[in-house]
Amino acid sequence: MVKYGKYEMRVRDKIIIENGYMTKAKVKWWGGYGNFAHPYLWKVNPADSDYQESWGDPRIKKEEKVEKEQKVENNLKINRGRKM
Repeated sequence: MVKYGKYEMRVRDKIIIENGYMTKAKVKWWGGYGNFAHPYLWKVNPADSDYQESWGDPRIKKEEKVEKEQKVENNLKINRGRKM
């Protein structure tokens, strides 16, 4: 684990973010043993010192999430029990 800014994260996640990618990083949460959070972290510019943070996937628009939920609801099969 590496302390960088306000986060203490895995070295692998820090390298991925520094190279310009978005990752669901494993971050120490509340400093206790075994307490981890997994926010999405990325940098807009590699020269920035702080990270952008999101708890949901920022690459998926909210409209797409709603459409997926509606499709799942419409495709539910009604179980009418065992046929005799």
